[in-house]
Amino acid sequence: MSIANAISNAMSGLTATARGTENVANNLANVMTPGYARRDMVVSTPLVSGGVRVDGLTRVVNASLLSESRVAGSAMSNAATTNAFQTRMESVIGLPGQDSALSTALNNFQAALGSAATRPDDDLRLAQVVSGANALALRLNDVSDAVQDARSTAQQSIASDVATLNTSLERVAYLNARIAVLDADGSDASPLMDERQQVIDRIASIVPVQEVTRDAGKVALFTTEGAALLDGSLPAKIGFSGSAQVTAGQSVGSPLQLLTFNGTALNQSQMRLFGGGSLAANFQIRDELAPEMQADLDALAFDLADRLASTQVDPTLGAGDAGLFTDQGGRATVANIVGLAGRLTLNTAVDPAQGGSAWRLRSGLQATAEGPVGSGSVLNGMLSALDATRQPSSGGLDGAATLGTRFGTLEARVSTARVNSDADLAIRSSRYSTISSSIMADGVDSDAEMQKLLQYEQSYAANARVLRAVDDMLDQILGM
Repeated sequence: MSIANAISNAMSGLTATARGTENVANNLANVMTPGYARRDMVVSTPLVSGGVRVDGLTRVVNASLLSESRVAGSAMSNAATTNAFQTRMESVIGLPGQDSALSTALNNFQAALGSAATRPDDDLRLAQVVSGANALALRLNDVSDAVQDARSTAQQSIASDVATLNTSLERVAYLNARIAVLDADGSDASPLMDERQQVIDRIASIVPVQEVTRDAGKVALFTTEGAALLDGSLPAKIGFSGSAQVTAGQSVGSPLQLLTFNGTALNQSQMRLFGGGSLAANFQIRDELAPEMQADLDALAFDLADRLASTQVDPTLGAGDAGLFTDQGGRATVANIVGLAGRLTLNTAVDPAQGGSAWRLRSGLQATAEGPVGSGSVLNGMLSALDATRQPSSGGLDGAATLGTRFGTLEARVSTARVNSDADLAIRSSRYSTISSSIMADGVDSDAEMQKLLQYEQSYAANARVLRAVDDMLDQILGM
């Protein structure tokens, strides 16, 4: 080997060592950076000149694990969105025994009725009945409002998810183009690939996606159900429109909208193309879970109002007269039951704050004059009506039951749904955490990187010794 070759080989070794040390430092610095993939230096030995040549850096990614991680992340996002709704519903409806629970409001009203029935001449006890009835109506109003607020929140989240989805797809398309340019130039596109991976991960939390590798470092994106989000230079355009506020009775097509895909409106069956992530969960809340909850509340409100609007309870009532509870002043009807829980009010005839008189609780809501102060027949009739076991007069309630049993059943349903959603979220979170741990283990290994650093140190020392030996040889030659 000539002296020139020895110097060239040693210098190439030092260059490779410096590049490798820099790469190790970069790997260690980004060990916890989301989306970062470990880089390995690729070297080769030229056949003619010898030495070592740095061919570049390779981005090490386990594509299978990454794909599983995105699917698991979508499922976790879906479960988390649903769980947040179920948890909120449990908190506003309450559990038996809680001061804020619906059943507690009903129990307080019934207790006030029972107390007044024993002393119908006591105006204070009648006032407590009015207060208890008004509190019960307001609790039903509050819960109904919370359900519609949840639907409105879901509607707004859908709009936000769609905007994020479109922006992210455009970003991936842009990064695809930039990566292709760098790939053609032979430049390192790894930082852009890291960014693209983060953007695709964000998309996956909204809609589960599959990534397919294309030429020149580009990727195509499809939903797991087959919709092409990006395959080429132009991303798909997902559209969504609608008011930010949703009210009871609104449903898909009247006037709520589903998604549009490249300008074409999707029907209910086609929406499965976007199933699995937070977007699908918000549609489910808006169009299924919350309306089902509202239907149960409306059925309870109607049962409450209908029980106390009977002429057997209050003989002064006519066929179309409202009882103690009204639908904004009128009698509640099955035909207009949707949203009733949010409209239920106390009959103004018994509310002194609205010009009524509490004595009508004992004399009858339509009584024109106060009857005997000791008469408790109307109050007892109300108690009996609430405690009576009867078939539901509307949908949403199953089987014959007392009103208290139906309130308890609703609370049990809500609690069970929340417990089930907790369990589902725990399972999905555990799966996502396990896969994420596997990705981390497959990524930057600090111990392995430190071992490489020691190898580079040894390589540096060896090449430096070669240069020192060459220097000594040249000094001896020049000194001859």
